[in-house]
Amino acid sequence: MIMRRPRLNVLRTFETAARHLSFSLAANELNISQAAVSQQMRQLETYLDAALFIRHHRRLSLTGTGHAYMEVVHEALDRLDTVTDQLFPDRPHQVVSLRCTASVATLWLAPQLGAFQKKNPEIDLRIRTLEQDFSGKEFSGDDMEIVILSESANDPNAFKLLRSTITPVCSPKLFSDKDNPANPSDILTFELIHVLGYDDDWHRWFRRYGLVDVAVPRGLSVDGSLIAIEAAVRGDGVMLGRRPFIDDYLQSGELVEVFPRPYHLQADYYLRRRARTKGRRASEVVAKWLVELAA
Repeated sequence: MIMRRPRLNVLRTFETAARHLSFSLAANELNISQAAVSQQMRQLETYLDAALFIRHHRRLSLTGTGHAYMEVVHEALDRLDTVTDQLFPDRPHQVVSLRCTASVATLWLAPQLGAFQKKNPEIDLRIRTLEQDFSGKEFSGDDMEIVILSESANDPNAFKLLRSTITPVCSPKLFSDKDNPANPSDILTFELIHVLGYDDDWHRWFRRYGLVDVAVPRGLSVDGSLIAIEAAVRGDGVMLGRRPFIDDYLQSGELVEVFPRPYHLQADYYLRRRARTKGRRASEVVAKWLVELAA
């Protein structure tokens, strides 16, 4: 008698739920109801006679068995997707998921998405956003991520995509009542805009330019770069903007660099890819597109 195995769609649901540690996020990605995800997972656990998830009050975690099974299932599904792409490169709707911050997605990628989709209608590029930069060792579970890493990170699955220049910017109207700043200490006469997730930027900037014994002034704190840009454009203060993501604002004159000479910081953005997705045609096309944008 041949033992029946879990259906492929159930395994995909398990992999998605385990990757997100959320039945609701899995339901959104798979375009099914949360109840359907929950039911499939209970049926899978019953079939395997093993607990895969620990169900806390408002979150999930994986059991040891669930984590081990997730790794195997994910590898098997990745392998299946890779072989499918290689054997059937012209099939429609090859899905590639890309994780990045909301500011990177909105300011850098979104203006180019229309041209990409027109050129590659067979690729379903799904961009998922986090408001703050993430640079930890744990991969999010997407096919690729745009992350900030140091050169010492030595991640074999990541390569440098672009170097961002971090520079003080503000609305030109801030200079109407004050002389243009010439030295780093002149920044103390302005309100500073702080971005949660980039909390250390102003501290690094002050240390970099010799203001070691000066307490970094507090000011407006917002939870995202897009909100900070809007505040800076209104004239609410000075923010540390990241080029090339703010280049359109600089070119339009809505924002200007505060200092006539550069007082910059830098951050390296890397494209980190799942090792098992390399070689998939759709993944390679997206990676090449990102490299071209960065160039």
